[in-house]
Amino acid sequence: EAIRDFYGSKGYIDTWVRAIKNPNVEKGTMDLIYEIRDEDKGKSFIEKIEIKGNIKTKDKVIRRELAVAPGEVFDMVRVKRSKGRLEQMQFFDKIETEVDPTDIPNRKNLVVDVQEASTGNIELGAGFSSVDNLVGFVGFREGNFDLFNPPYFRGGGQKFRINVQLGTRRKDFQITFIEPWFLNQRLAFQTDLYHRELGFYSS
Repeated sequence: EAIRDFYGSKGYIDTWVRAIKNPNVEKGTMDLIYEIRDEDKGKSFIEKIEIKGNIKTKDKVIRRELAVAPGEVFDMVRVKRSKGRLEQMQFFDKIETEVDPTDIPNRKNLVVDVQEASTGNIELGAGFSSVDNLVGFVGFREGNFDLFNPPYFRGGGQKFRINVQLGTRRKDFQITFIEPWFLNQRLAFQTDLYHRELGFYSS
């Protein structure tokens, strides 16, 4: 894998590496022969990046997480890093990266194929304590929120959460909004709106 990454990071994506294992019965050891074929195709460069399968997630939300760009050397290590970033977002059930040839020598397209996952979550519950007495709560969370996409409000990569907790002695309301790419920079902006009431007489 390290040898593949060495060649792949420099754009030699057609390099083929195989480890051949030859057991030495007398010594009880294993000889390794690494066979490397370069195919003599030279470095590859990215012609364009195609995003597929994103039904609700905006194209720019995916592209801004990529560590590669059109015109650059086809760095397979950075392609792996890009896939890892997309997986950390937890927006997709499956992510596949493919290399597509073009009519231009040493120019290839990078295809990022994703399968959307469910990013919303609803919580309901109730409880009882000696301080709060009877309490019920409801919560809603959307991990791929879009403030500027009514009426669905999904696909912008933002985080939104609303929690309501009501009881005989307590009233809690809280709304949280997070923009992870504020002003198109890797800078998170978060705001919280809340109202809390707690009233009881101690013994």
